[in-house]
Amino acid sequence: MKTKGILLFIIGVMLWSCGSSKQVNKDDLVNRLDSYMSKIDQDKSLEETFQDGALTDANGEEDLGIFKYYVNFDAKTKDLYRIKNIEETGNFRTESYYFKDNALVAATVKSSAADEKKIYLYKGKIISSSNIDSKEQDLLLTKAKRFQNEYKNK
Repeated sequence: MKTKGILLFIIGVMLWSCGSSKQVNKDDLVNRLDSYMSKIDQDKSLEETFQDGALTDANGEEDLGIFKYYVNFDAKTKDLYRIKNIEETGNFRTESYYFKDNALVAATVKSSAADEKKIYLYKGKIISSSNIDSKEQDLLLTKAKRFQNEYKNK
């Protein structure tokens, strides 16, 4: 009886240890995402679409500046890889959204008014960020979702 209990305990511990989830090393993941973003930025085989226009106020009455909008995707599979949104409103702002397997994995903001901002995501959650507050993180996530939905619905 005692031997069965010990054996069951040992088997249980072995099964539990085999089923434990692996810890993700955030620094390693950020480095891999930086490499992925660099690869996408340099990939000339991706199809690119372009759109531009005027940025207006909420009522659509007053011009505030201009925008340029680039979408990079695989021509065969239609997989989305990057959306670059450039806005000029007195300041210059470039937002780049990177996608992998239909999910946002990173976003960067380069601006003439501030240091470069970055967020990195893993399984839909922000795992690392630099030079960006939570309000702007939420704004980028909302814009990424909107841009991604616009691409899907074309």
